[in-house]
Amino acid sequence: MITPSLFVAQFPTNKGYATTAGETLLYQAGMELAQGKQEHVHFAYRAFQRGHPASLPRDFSNLIELNFSEEQSCADMETMILRVTTYVKQHGIRFVLFNDIQPIHPMFRPLRHAGVSTILSYWGSTISSLMPAWKLFLKRLEIALSNSRVDGLIFQAQAMAQLAIDGRGVPERMVDVVPQGVDVNLYTPGSSDYVYRALSFPSSRRVIIYAGHMERRKGPHVLVDAAIELLARRGRKDVCFLLCGNKEGESLEYERAYEGMGIDSFIKFGGYRSDLKEIYQSCFCGVVPSSGWDSFPRTSLELAASGLPVIVSRLGGLPESIVDGTTGLLFDPGNAKQLADRIETLLDNPKLAKEYGEKGRERCVRDLNLANQLNRLMIAIRRHIR
Repeated sequence: MITPSLFVAQFPTNKGYATTAGETLLYQAGMELAQGKQEHVHFAYRAFQRGHPASLPRDFSNLIELNFSEEQSCADMETMILRVTTYVKQHGIRFVLFNDIQPIHPMFRPLRHAGVSTILSYWGSTISSLMPAWKLFLKRLEIALSNSRVDGLIFQAQAMAQLAIDGRGVPERMVDVVPQGVDVNLYTPGSSDYVYRALSFPSSRRVIIYAGHMERRKGPHVLVDAAIELLARRGRKDVCFLLCGNKEGESLEYERAYEGMGIDSFIKFGGYRSDLKEIYQSCFCGVVPSSGWDSFPRTSLELAASGLPVIVSRLGGLPESIVDGTTGLLFDPGNAKQLADRIETLLDNPKLAKEYGEKGRERCVRDLNLANQLNRLMIAIRRHIR
């Protein structure tokens, strides 16, 4: 049976970073529900000033602008609700999936009155923090009694799902976990010297790579401090560090941390790049040093699929992205000295690093690939569809 669907992204089109792959996944899910008929798949975005979504086919036209942000006035929200319910009725939409929306929302009840039978929330971020038992009880009661709640929530990591249960009062029966997947045909191992040519690193130095946002919760300062520990304090000359993802001016606060230490040539900021898959192939190790909340970043899998050992912080869903002591290593969030120790372990044991990289690649090919991610997502969706 064909199930017309609407996928609601609470951000503008072409946001970049990990959202593009996520949108592609949801489009594929919509096509599964529509039995291959694109006219039954719909997407909503907060704004379209950045043009047509690059993640969707060029001929895709089932698009609507919706803004459910808390900054909306009551009048604007009422207008938005009328707009989306009219759209839902017009297209016979039965299934709606929201990106990162709380279990209870005033939008849900009007959608059901408009004919929507199933509403899910797909989370790529943290839904809540832990709370006192009395408050957790009230949250559970609120969800149980509400007539404007989702049917289910999908998370990328078990740790995130558990936080929803223990911190937001979401019943376990409403929760599904769908781990990230990676394109194992796009991200592959290699032995090129690309990074040395592109970034002018001496070939005698092994490259440690970070790719992601420069906001502090992602931990670039932790990696910089670990680099200072290895280069300035321990005197290592056989390693260098590449941090990619910075926009203009974003690297300045981190560069000030090692100003005057004589190690500037060992640490480079590569900016926002489109050649990461080539860069990964010629790096020694990947690091995801998040120090604030994090979920299950796709970067950790892209690094692993490229045949690199991966070091991640013991935070949120990150530990689920590797197998500690088999495909990579864990360190305590914010502990730069411990991160330096982990990097040094691999530098001093290149055979171990190679083994971790090979096993990480095998894990991605076997289990954490895009086909398996889509299959798991469809199982989760169909479990809730009525």
